[in-house]
Amino acid sequence: MSGMKSAYELAMERMGGAAPAMTAGQKAAIAGIDSKMKAQVAETEIMFDQQLASEADPAKIAFIQQTKQQRIAKIKEDAEAEKEEVRSHS
Repeated sequence: MSGMKSAYELAMERMGGAAPAMTAGQKAAIAGIDSKMKAQVAETEIMFDQQLASEADPAKIAFIQQTKQQRIAKIKEDAEAEKEEVRSHS
């Protein structure tokens, strides 16, 4: 076995296709995107958790939580788009 497979590779297998081989540069670029995404998610969580800690109004708490989830989803969506761009340039 050549190590753990990425989520992309596993999804490709489930769809009946094989993931195209990636170059070392592509793998490094995707790792960098993942690292940047994780840092942005952590930063977002800290920022919103600080806001939640100082809030007592249930309506505002719900709004902050919803906004936090939307922001994190957007960060992940953007990262996936960047990774797809790297994959498509072989």
